[in-house]
Amino acid sequence: MSTLSNILLDKEILLESGTNELEVLVFKVANFTFGINVAKVREVLPTAAITSLPKAHPSIRGVFKLRNQVIPCVSLVDHLGITPNSDLSESTMILTDLNQQQTAFLVDEVERIHRLSWKNILAVPALDDLAGTPVTALARCDERLIVMLDFEKILDDVTEQFFRTDEVANPMGLPREKLHLLLAEDSPTVRQAIGSTLSASGYRNVTFFENGADAWGWISRRIEETGRVEDVGDLLICDVEMPQVDGFHLTRQMKQHPVLKQIPVLLYSSIITPDNRKKGNAVGADAQVAKPELTEVVRLADELITAAQREVRASALKEIAAVTQAPVAAPPAPNRTAGARAAAPAASVKKPPSPTSPKKPSNSQTTSSVAGPLVDQCEPEPPTVPAAELLTDEALPPRNVDASLWRTFHHELTERTRTLADLLRQASSQERRDEQARQLARVLHTVKSASMVVPLDPVTRCTHVAESLVEKWRSTDGTPLQQLLGTYVGWLKALVGAADQIDAVLERADELEREMNATLDA
Repeated sequence: MSTLSNILLDKEILLESGTNELEVLVFKVANFTFGINVAKVREVLPTAAITSLPKAHPSIRGVFKLRNQVIPCVSLVDHLGITPNSDLSESTMILTDLNQQQTAFLVDEVERIHRLSWKNILAVPALDDLAGTPVTALARCDERLIVMLDFEKILDDVTEQFFRTDEVANPMGLPREKLHLLLAEDSPTVRQAIGSTLSASGYRNVTFFENGADAWGWISRRIEETGRVEDVGDLLICDVEMPQVDGFHLTRQMKQHPVLKQIPVLLYSSIITPDNRKKGNAVGADAQVAKPELTEVVRLADELITAAQREVRASALKEIAAVTQAPVAAPPAPNRTAGARAAAPAASVKKPPSPTSPKKPSNSQTTSSVAGPLVDQCEPEPPTVPAAELLTDEALPPRNVDASLWRTFHHELTERTRTLADLLRQASSQERRDEQARQLARVLHTVKSASMVVPLDPVTRCTHVAESLVEKWRSTDGTPLQQLLGTYVGWLKALVGAADQIDAVLERADELEREMNATLDA
């Protein structure tokens, strides 16, 4: 036993992070053979002198002193209801380090340590009669099955409500009910405890997985089907030790994926020791917390989701800024008559027309039968308002939108709306329709991406339909579609010029979306 004890005392990082392997310490209690993850074990030692405690839980034999620390001692014979049948009964202690406390468990003897792949750790059959059994998995080892005890459940039983499931405040004001969390945890007790705390705190949209393999299978299928990280989840919470695929390996798979790496990963385990924290950092975990800190799980969930959203917004704003610095190339001049050409002022998206500039040509002066009505819809007011004049204190943000982010988006939307209006005014030549459609699609994509970051769902939805209109306009008779696109651009212009009436303009989005969808379906 001394050699085994020294191995456990001296262990650093026994396994390379993310290799999907574990080491199992096999031990015996009477005629039963059990196993425990070595990562949970601090050392193995002979049973010390135990001091009994009055009114303690029946499974707690008492406490003993080890290196100036008082440690509780749990009898597995008593807790599991096993009849002792050996002179070696409870002659050995397994000192565990889990749930941020040291606890000793009395056993008869230990056999050896086995190194196994998590693929050899099998889930317990889902039978009602086994629902209350403190068994978390079965380990396939040397042609036999080793029962892996659920030490979290045992501790929960003997300490009575060890896991707290109270509501946690929401100081960041996150819309928790709208967020989607993924939880991979093999222990039914811990799964229920985390789920109850998350639900009580407002996180009611939680998808549960019993092991890492199920979690990765669902996540990989979901991203393959949708291609959108927002359709997968906002946060993954996972245990470290799970059958089939462990938490370290699952985290590594997430962080090595080009899209899924955006989802923050929170490792929640009874074995977040300094050594295992190094492993978690090595595979890219965004945060790690030790059981049973359920309130800390909610707090970290808030922080990680907020940080991830901030990073996505910053990335999108950089993309928007890059597009702004490299504006869409000016399209060719419209097909106007010579007289109209002479009367029209030079186009500009930066400066208002000079007060002495000649008036704009009337609709009858253009050769296009489409351009005239579109100008009326896209430009309800003749003078062009510079973007700088719109960035005032009057540009109040919509409800539940960050003011600073809104000002940036408002500026960008003003410029993009003008570009769309210019493109539509000149979209009269069938020969150049493909190029014009590409330019429109590029600007619409920028608007939609920016609105998703804010987020401003009405703009996102209407712009998404507008993209479909442009695609259909590319290959069909464009007049009705082009006029409807003009209506959409007119709505954007009303939005950027609405001052304190922004919410009222946004309420018109549903009607506009229905009108555009009806045209698409016609």
